[in-house]
Amino acid sequence: MKTEPLWLGLGAAALALAGLAPAQTNRDKPTQATTQQQPVVVDMLTDNSQRLADNTAIALPPTVVIGVATKQQRPVLDVAAAVDVISSDDLQRTLSESLFDALQYESGVFTEGGGTRFGPAGINVRGIGKNRVAIEVDGVPANQQFSLGSYAHATAFLPEVDLIRRVEILKGPASTLYGSDAIGGVLAIHTWNPEDLASDSQPYYKIRTAYDGRTHGRAFTGMTAWRGNAVDGLLAFSQRDGKARVVHDSVSLNRDFADWDQQSLFGKFTHSNDIGGVWRFEFLASQRDSQSQINSFIGQGRFRRTSELRGDDENSHAQFSLEHEFALSGWFDDGLLRLFYADTDFAQNTHEKRRSRHGTPLAQYRRFEYQQQRSGLELNANKNWNTGQLAHSLIAGLELEHNAVEELRNASQTNLITGDVTNSILGETFPRRDFPNSSVTEAGLFVLDEIRVVDSPWTFIPALRLDYYHLNPDRDALFDANGLDTEVVSITESDFSPKLGVLYALNDSTRLYAQYARGFRAPPFDDVNIGLNIPLFHLRALPNPDLKSEISNGLELGLRHFSETRRLEFSLFYTKYKDFIETKARLGVDPETGTLLFQSINIHQARIYGAELDHHWQVSPQWAFDAKLAWSRGDNQSKHQPLNSVSPAKGVFSGHWQSNNRNWFADAYLTVSQAKDRVDETRETLFKPAGYGVLDLFAGYQWHGSSGHEGEARLGVYNVFDKKYWDWQQVRNFDANDAIINALTQPGRTWSASLSWQF
Repeated sequence: MKTEPLWLGLGAAALALAGLAPAQTNRDKPTQATTQQQPVVVDMLTDNSQRLADNTAIALPPTVVIGVATKQQRPVLDVAAAVDVISSDDLQRTLSESLFDALQYESGVFTEGGGTRFGPAGINVRGIGKNRVAIEVDGVPANQQFSLGSYAHATAFLPEVDLIRRVEILKGPASTLYGSDAIGGVLAIHTWNPEDLASDSQPYYKIRTAYDGRTHGRAFTGMTAWRGNAVDGLLAFSQRDGKARVVHDSVSLNRDFADWDQQSLFGKFTHSNDIGGVWRFEFLASQRDSQSQINSFIGQGRFRRTSELRGDDENSHAQFSLEHEFALSGWFDDGLLRLFYADTDFAQNTHEKRRSRHGTPLAQYRRFEYQQQRSGLELNANKNWNTGQLAHSLIAGLELEHNAVEELRNASQTNLITGDVTNSILGETFPRRDFPNSSVTEAGLFVLDEIRVVDSPWTFIPALRLDYYHLNPDRDALFDANGLDTEVVSITESDFSPKLGVLYALNDSTRLYAQYARGFRAPPFDDVNIGLNIPLFHLRALPNPDLKSEISNGLELGLRHFSETRRLEFSLFYTKYKDFIETKARLGVDPETGTLLFQSINIHQARIYGAELDHHWQVSPQWAFDAKLAWSRGDNQSKHQPLNSVSPAKGVFSGHWQSNNRNWFADAYLTVSQAKDRVDETRETLFKPAGYGVLDLFAGYQWHGSSGHEGEARLGVYNVFDKKYWDWQQVRNFDANDAIINALTQPGRTWSASLSWQF
């Protein structure tokens, strides 16, 4: 795919569609909503069909309201940033059984892979991932990703899809409002509130069961919500189980197997007092057990003498938050206080049978433990006022967060002939840690002022944040097993992150925007103080006490146009990165010891730029079409090589139909991707997947019973033409000849179904 035609095509489409805007009229005043108000999110297709069942008109809903861009609820038309919204209807329409399933239909957002045993690892936005995209659940930060070799992996816990009201994805540097972890963007998940589902006179009940052919998975969810005199409540329970994710070549003798189950419990309780304040308490608890049999790379590389490899993993997560929305007297109008605590634990056990170099049969047991405890608070205050011809909408906030992280690896080896047991394996003596127990304290102060010039098309949005970051490692004897010469350091960093957005209203339906945003990310604990040392294999990962913070400077230009039948969003972005951190870069061989050395290092200069187009067309009350396109390019300017974290160009084209009575509906999604041929291969030859096109089809029926009861049945067929293909973010770290490549193909033709009843 040529770069120039794609740029020209996107630009031409944006200009042509912008020409559909109506004549200039007085601009609507932006909604002066605050964090106290609940956003009204309208799904573009579903809501339209409900309002237009009589075929009297063709019109899109008036607005979609979001809060991720400014931490104040705003119509997306009046936001000076690129934001994607995934509604609960989108999740249902595509039979997505996890948020990662839904992301495949977003053009500029990708799921990073953790291999066949561990599944999805994280979120990549515009080529930036690996804990650089902040993930929040109802304002509470999710736990971070960590991985080490073939036996250890931790990732974020996300709520069940039935609990998700909407997902907002803010693309590009967002450190000004969200701190160090948001240098690549923000993924904000919002769950249902009791008042969204239940009325004063009618409680809400829902049950849903589903089958997911991609994992042979079964799911059951029960949910209830009610509104009382003093307290509104919502409770939900989910049970899931399944097998390994299906790969295209499912009959291969080298495919992996798994058997897992997961339970989740969710609750949210709301109390409103007489003076206008709202209290909200929320909890989320989840656990997952998984047994796996790994066959895909047995007999290859370091597993060439392995005959059996099994995993037994136990993961758990508990999260609590207390939120208070309140009115203020004096300078500020209202505010929000949120307190939270979360505890995430991973325990992963690996059983391996292998032979030594001399042919002795051995049984090895390995255990990886990882725990992250997070606590913190957020305090925001809002103020709306006028000064002459300027209308201000200001939000100021304080954020404090403390993370405590512990990691441990343990192992033993049994000689199956003599029965002798040892805790020394391949030159490592266990137990040991790969980084010292670490605590991270972060604090942030931010202010954002949305300044609208009265009787003018201009709006200016300046913002500024001050971040403080302190890493405190606690060295002990288990970490010292890596070598007493392994240096451990504390780090204290602080920095300012400014931002400036400009919004220009061409008319009531069309906006132009420009934005500059600076991002900041302090060096992570595992990059600074890693201490992995395997003498037998002459491998060592060195700490880097001199690692610098990452800095980004991003520019974005965009156009939005909402007419009666069309919704268009087009953006161009260019981001420069200074001291970008390359995790565990290969340094080369130490000439004195012959040890291959790895170390996290700074890339002095890097850049990522690209274009995105999102177009929705409501052809009639029954028919609608969507097109999403994203192209980006990344360069390591220090080495004059591509950035391998950037995905190839991708497009998602979809058509939607529903009957006049809104009972029947059908959807088709065509996902196309360019081949990945621009890769940095200075260290090794990497696997480069070919381009692909995949068609998914969905259909459903909804019926209505007495007393407001209704049910819904949905059926989906994925990869209709049984295409064999790979996603770049799932395979980008593997050698072209790695045996695991075939096990990382995406599923062939599969089907899924869902049946729900609510009353």
